Amino acid sequence: MLNKKLMPPSTKRDFDKAYNSFSHWMWSDVRIPKELKELAKATNSKTSLELGCGLGVFSTYMAEQGIKATGVDFSSVAIEKAKQRAAEKKNKPTFLVGDVTDLKIITEPFDVTFDVGCFHCLNEEDEKKYASEMHRLLKPGGTLLIWALRNSPSGIKLNAEHISRVFSEGFQLVDSRFSGRKIIIVASDWYWLTRSK
Repeated sequence: MLNKKLMPPSTKRDFDKAYNSFSHWMWSDVRIPKELKELAKATNSKTSLELGCGLGVFSTYMAEQGIKATGVDFSSVAIEKAKQRAAEKKNKPTFLVGDVTDLKIITEPFDVTFDVGCFHCLNEEDEKKYASEMHRLLKPGGTLLIWALRNSPSGIKLNAEHISRVFSEGFQLVDSRFSGRKIIIVASDWYWLTRSK
């Protein structure tokens, strides 16, 4: 089990506080995952949506690949910092303050959606809302890529069976792979899901 100090916060207030300090570097990892690089190349995507984008590093990467990228996070502090970090970039993502379980602020469907560390912060009720929003916002045949800790801060044991169950309506789990992407190695996995046509 990961030390609680290294676990991400779980409430909006705690995330705002973390992004206003340097404590988020305890659980953040800004290296671009090879899985995200592969997603950008393999899918020929024109649009992407990042869920729980934090400081916007990954959405900014997608925009630099020529993809019309949008990043959303419920921390207004994180979104403001993301906008500042991307201000000088030629291709800028759109950054929005929003809750991944209720994204009425977004109506357009996306070619791909991805989440590097947000899903594991949700409780079971919010997981279902998240899955519903992803079904609404992802184009048929589109890919949802999720990276999540196996032992979530909310106490849910995440694995391929759990992910398949949460996304049973409208998605197919295509692949799952172990990942040690954090600087401090923790049990985590990548999940590739496809929205049913």
